[in-house]
Amino acid sequence: MLTARDVMHPRVSLNAKDRGDIVVMKLMSPYPSLPVVNDEGEVIGVVSEFDVLDGLKHHATTHEFSAETIMSCGHEEHMTVCKEPVTINPDASIDDVLSLIHSRDISVLPVVEKGSMRLIGIITRKNLMNALAEKGFWAEREYHLHKV
Repeated sequence: MLTARDVMHPRVSLNAKDRGDIVVMKLMSPYPSLPVVNDEGEVIGVVSEFDVLDGLKHHATTHEFSAETIMSCGHEEHMTVCKEPVTINPDASIDDVLSLIHSRDISVLPVVEKGSMRLIGIITRKNLMNALAEKGFWAEREYHLHKV
């Protein structure tokens, strides 16, 4: 069975205290959003490209906000205070990952250690699409490939 651990990228994140210019620089990567971690490496939120644009809209410069002040809980519904970030366990099935990403409109899903919020990886929509497109994932796909 394919799990979250099988498709996640290694730990990639923003520190809660990262200033806006650092946040912008890190989001110039292939990731449309990144988890925000505290000093213990625990996920406390997520900053997306939308969050940065919203921060720039309400502040004069990137030096006037930090990852912590513009973060959301990891889904497109912007929240000013994140009480429970959306995360997943590394042993969750790929079906559970797909369901969560799809139902919550998540671009990057933090993977955390069992029983804690400590970040161990992230899953992007592209990671998930690549995993689901792999030969052999869907039995009917295999059937059609062999039938040709």
